[in-house]
Amino acid sequence: MTTEELHHSRTTLPETTPGDDPLLRLQEANEPDDSIGTYTTTHPGPITITGITVMCAKCGARRDWLVICDRRNQIFLRCRCTHEWHEPELTRVDFEAMAGEGGQKYPSLDAVIRDTGYDGTLAGTYLPDDWDAGMRG
Repeated sequence: MTTEELHHSRTTLPETTPGDDPLLRLQEANEPDDSIGTYTTTHPGPITITGITVMCAKCGARRDWLVICDRRNQIFLRCRCTHEWHEPELTRVDFEAMAGEGGQKYPSLDAVIRDTGYDGTLAGTYLPDDWDAGMRG
């Protein structure tokens, strides 16, 4: 390889499209392992499986769940009292129906649990579906 060819290959930059930020691509590629492929959503209402309403075995709660879908498409339910279990009757399709579009991105599952109040700080608390419920005159 001649010096001219070597110089030319060093100055060739990869093509980028408008809005493509190489730094953001690098950050996405280096995200912590626990954030890749783990999805969560909150579900304020009751969850019914084969006609039976899901109930927390630890505190008896019947609504207000954190629903977690892991890399293997296994679904876990977490109660505000911190009790969490695998729910084999729920599938990725069920999760997607509960999750809908959009959402907040968190750096880890622990951050989701903490920031949404499923870390035990709100144990025994049911938050209203509509924040201004009862505030209308």
